Order: sequence, then C-alpha cells, then structure tokens
Amino acid sequence: MRHHFVFSLLAVSFAGLAQLAAQTSAPNLNAPLPNASELWQRALANERKLAAEQERYECRVTDTIVQTDSRGNPKKTTTVVKDQFFVNGIVIDRTLQKNGKDLTPEQTKKEDERVMKETLKYSNQAAAKKEEDQQNQQTEDFMEAMMLANGHRQLVNGRSILYYDIMPNPHFEAKNLNQRIARVLDGKVSIDEQSGEVIDLNVKSVADLKIGGGLLANVHKGLWFHVHNHSEPDDVWLTDLAEGSGDARAALFFHPYFRFREVTDNCHLYTATAIQVGEPKVVKTN
Repeated sequence: MRHHFVFSLLAVSFAGLAQLAAQTSAPNLNAPLPNASELWQRALANERKLAAEQERYECRVTDTIVQTDSRGNPKKTTTVVKDQFFVNGIVIDRTLQKNGKDLTPEQTKKEDERVMKETLKYSNQAAAKKEEDQQNQQTEDFMEAMMLANGHRQLVNGRSILYYDIMPNPHFEAKNLNQRIARVLDGKVSIDEQSGEVIDLNVKSVADLKIGGGLLANVHKGLWFHVHNHSEPDDVWLTDLAEGSGDARAALFFHPYFRFREVTDNCHLYTATAIQVGEPKVVKTN
C-alpha cells in the first residue's frame, strides 16, 4: 500500500524485477549460479523487451489494511478496490470502491482527473524514464545492502528456478534509507534464472531500526512482507499477491500496528489507442 512507507519501498524495489522472457533451452543444473548483478541486468533487459506487452493488461486490485492494537486485535479495517494499468512501464491505479461502496460522483470526478493527469504525465517517455530510473536506483540500493546466500537451482515446469537466503551484507555501510531498511531484513527469495524475475519474496526485519532518532520512522523487529509474482501466457509477469504485518511508524501519521493484503486478479488484455487534442474536459451527460 502506497501510504505504508516501508512496503512502498519494498514494492518499488522489487517491482523492477517483474518482467520475464520465455526460456527456450534446457537449463544446465550444474552450471555456476549467476550473481545478483547478472540477474538484475537480465531483469532490466526483459523489462524493456516486454514493456509494450505489459501495457495491454488491466487488472483488478483489492487492498485490505487492518490497523491493530499491540496484541494484533483489529481496530479499523479499510478495503479499497482499484483498476490497475500500465503506461510506459509505470503502474497507475484508479480507485473504484472504498469499504464496499462505490465512489460518489464528486469523488469519481476527482479520481478521473487524477488518473488522467498521471496517464498524460507518463505518456511522455522522458517522464516515465525518470520515474523508472528512480525505481531502479532504489532496487540497486537494496541489492548493495543485502546478500544472496546458500543458493541452489531446481528445475520447475521446465524452467530453472534459483533459491536463495536473503541476509544483510555485514561488510556494507548503509548510505540511505533504502539501504538501512535492507540491512535489517532476512528471508528467502526464488528467482527465474532466465529472466531475473523474482517469483516469491518473503522477508522479515531481524532488528529494530530508528530513523532520525525515531522521529522520522521506527521499524521494529518482526516486520514481515511477502510478495508473489506469476507469469501470464505471453510471458508477461505480474504481481498477484503482496502482504505483510508488523509494527512500524512513519513520522506521526502512520498507525504503528498493522497488517495488509493486496490481491491482484482478473487481469485481462485490451487494445486501445488514444490521442489527446487540446486540454482534457469533463463531459456531462443527462
């Protein structure tokens, strides 16, 4: 969820690995394992290759955010249903419902205006590339601060899948927020070897982290995140599940105890061509 600052960083960081090309030859299970940099470069190449295909997809996203007390008992639950699509590789969401209720006409108008603004912005390739570069830099920041250890390879449905333990790099000095978060994460990841696609990521914070002496943010031990991606028939990979729970706070505006679940499904292909002439206007119908 984009207002959960920790998950946003993780989601952005690993979303850059969310594209894949088909594997065309039998993998050599005894070959040396690729390093993290090699996998990252494969993911970037596949992202560029399949960007146009990804834009043909529109999906339904359901976010459920539960604020809890310190014992995990729910205090407030918020559910948001959205449509999701891509413009030059950038994800854009359009909210449809909140807590089971459709948006009011006024809310719908504001949401449509926001979505149009973002769509036009990222239709400009320079703006989309700037955003993509920022996301890629966040991913690289994470990768520098973490280690892939105890790797092994398995053949799954004809594809070579790599399995690693994720742990902090003890010899790395964190230089920014992303890297400080990465330095307290421990978990497991599975990766499609051919593409560098992250299939399943499951991490948990193993130590408390205070940022700005705790005034800017606190991340407590046990904060948990899980992300799963799947392949569509045309080899475009999309995230179908993101979830997590824990105790974290950003400034004074984020409830410290939470759990969330984001499910993406009902993805379908569509083809559309749009040309803007002049400024966008709201058309009223009777």
